[in-house]
Amino acid sequence: MNINRIAILSNPFSGSGRERVLELTHQAYECLEPQVSDILVGPGDMGEVVCQGNKVSVIGQDNTKTRMDTIETAKQMVKRGVDLFVIISGDGTYNDAFEGMNLVGETLPIFGIAAGRFNVIFPKRVHDPFVSMRGDFKPFSLDDLIEEDVIGLVTRVNDKIVSYGFFWVTVANVVAHSDAEGNFITIDAAKYIDGKVVPVLEAPPIASKETKVTLLSNVLGEMELASGPDITMPIVAHLVPQINQIVAGGFGMMAESMGFHGVAYYYPNAKFGFIPTPENFPIETKSLAFFAGDKVRYTGIVDGSVLQVDSTAICTLKSSDVLTVEVVLTLGKKAILKTA
Repeated sequence: MNINRIAILSNPFSGSGRERVLELTHQAYECLEPQVSDILVGPGDMGEVVCQGNKVSVIGQDNTKTRMDTIETAKQMVKRGVDLFVIISGDGTYNDAFEGMNLVGETLPIFGIAAGRFNVIFPKRVHDPFVSMRGDFKPFSLDDLIEEDVIGLVTRVNDKIVSYGFFWVTVANVVAHSDAEGNFITIDAAKYIDGKVVPVLEAPPIASKETKVTLLSNVLGEMELASGPDITMPIVAHLVPQINQIVAGGFGMMAESMGFHGVAYYYPNAKFGFIPTPENFPIETKSLAFFAGDKVRYTGIVDGSVLQVDSTAICTLKSSDVLTVEVVLTLGKKAILKTA
């Protein structure tokens, strides 16, 4: 990889907490500054506060305190001609930066430094779309980086791309969140889109009698997975090692062994609106598998329900919206160390 100009971008709201995120960001800057001619950093806590020097230019915005700051900042950085993104965050920030790239028609490699909730909690997680380093920062040479393709999901609402994902897509009205002390809580997903953290214990339903989830496949034809008000957490996930072991009660592993690229499934139980808990045991799921290029279509979703991609609240939906999700085998690019 020929790297002369890099972008350093951090998310101070990531699950590791602001202090840890900025510590890792500063260490990355100290390591990489002597190796490049230019460094673009996000404003404020998105990089600027710990990345300062003659090679540094501050690019982007941090005024909304939502994912839109990352999307707009990444877009501006791409326009300035960066060769590599170094991102210190959780999984959702990688997706947002990737979305910003695509708004200007570019797909650049990401070197991810884990600082989120799930990509830190699970240190041996096999599938990490963009994480190339976790734990304590370890100095490295840019000359030792190589590119690797990343499988992902493209989500559209009414035929317009609204998000890219690298784990799964669902519709749910609460989202997982880490509070200031690092405690796991569930919050109102719609309010979180506007940057508001409002804890909730129960999630409003996302389905009504008009709701349907349907597979549209070039090979399998049209197949209805679900219909009616009992649909909870309708999920679409692509199949890679480790993810396929957990999706759809383990059905993903079998589906991958048969050559499929994705799984769609849901819980037919309206009594819980998010992650099932022991009082809901035993848990029933219904699922099907599909190939890259096929589409899983959601229709009739309850007004105001929230599209979530990789645990990030993306947008609210209308009952008239048509939501589709498909697997793309080479969606993103990851920068990894040759010796990793």
